[in-house]
Amino acid sequence: MDNTRFPDDDSRTEDDGPFSDIPLMREQAYEIIDAVLSGTDPEGAEVRERLREHVAAHPGNPEAALHEHLVFTRSLARQAGDQPNPGKQEVHRHPAEGQISVPGHGQAAIEAVLHGGMLVTAFQPIHDLRRGGVIGAEALTRFLWEPDGDGAGSWFKNAAAVGLGADLEFSALQAAVAAAQELPPQLVVALNLSPAVCLDPRLPGFLEHAPLESSRIMLELTEPLNPEQLGPLLEVLTPLRRSGMGLAVDEAGTDAASMRHIRSLRPDVIKMGRGLVTGIDADPSRQYLVADLVEFGRQTGTALAAVGIETSAERAVLTRLAVAAGQGHFLGQPTVNVKEWATWAGPASAIQGRHGRHTAGRPHPDGR
Repeated sequence: MDNTRFPDDDSRTEDDGPFSDIPLMREQAYEIIDAVLSGTDPEGAEVRERLREHVAAHPGNPEAALHEHLVFTRSLARQAGDQPNPGKQEVHRHPAEGQISVPGHGQAAIEAVLHGGMLVTAFQPIHDLRRGGVIGAEALTRFLWEPDGDGAGSWFKNAAAVGLGADLEFSALQAAVAAAQELPPQLVVALNLSPAVCLDPRLPGFLEHAPLESSRIMLELTEPLNPEQLGPLLEVLTPLRRSGMGLAVDEAGTDAASMRHIRSLRPDVIKMGRGLVTGIDADPSRQYLVADLVEFGRQTGTALAAVGIETSAERAVLTRLAVAAGQGHFLGQPTVNVKEWATWAGPASAIQGRHGRHTAGRPHPDGR
């Protein structure tokens, strides 16, 4: 490690800057800075040099240095985004057709994220609703420009629009499996994947070399399938699942097409979205729908998991309906705090999938 990157450890003091109220980000900031500066790719040389300057300008305050660096980089990205790029096809969509262009999330900004490693992983705990305890954790991507995660979905959509979607997903996956080394070893790790990345030829090799046991990995499909994707997906997923990995279908609907895909994929977990969960304690019709899904899962050997649990009443109803697992802010918010991850412990085996392993899932499509 280049010892000139940071001041000595004893200079890493809390101060009265704008980040003094979030000390848990300090260690994470140092790790991010170190990861960026350890890069050797020529394309990122200018980024690393600028970051060194910002670190030197804020001794002992990595959060401020990183924030200043990101603001500077974002400014450059916006300027670059204003210039025509003859090597790339511009994407124009009318808002009525699904406008995806978000200020600061353009191609230059996405490339800056890819070259600079400017994303981190937050984990949200997944609880066993029947017996209590944490049985898994979902990996959620947080961009340093928007650490609350509100804009993560826009980053991935915009990256896909300019042909960088798979690259950004793989960067997020790499960050997730690296961070997962700090989780308690009994927890399942849910990794979010789009169907397109599932079909990317890089995926099997990436998962084979991931520093996680196959039995701990839950692959979670985050988008609806196109009919033509189903056959190729089964070809890719079958050997991965034989190796011990699980499969979850996210935001599963109750329409006929969705259920046909679920029957074909035979996932270990069906994830129920917030549309079914929010206010379910006061809506008997949704309770009937969830009861039907639980019965469908029982007949097919699939566990049900609920997303977005916000109240004790919602949790009570879902538990009564025999939903196996759940997550949401009521049970635990996403966090980058490694010390908090260490407190997550639960039964060694909680939700038994078709292959006898415990399974888990995802809270909300705001990141991968």
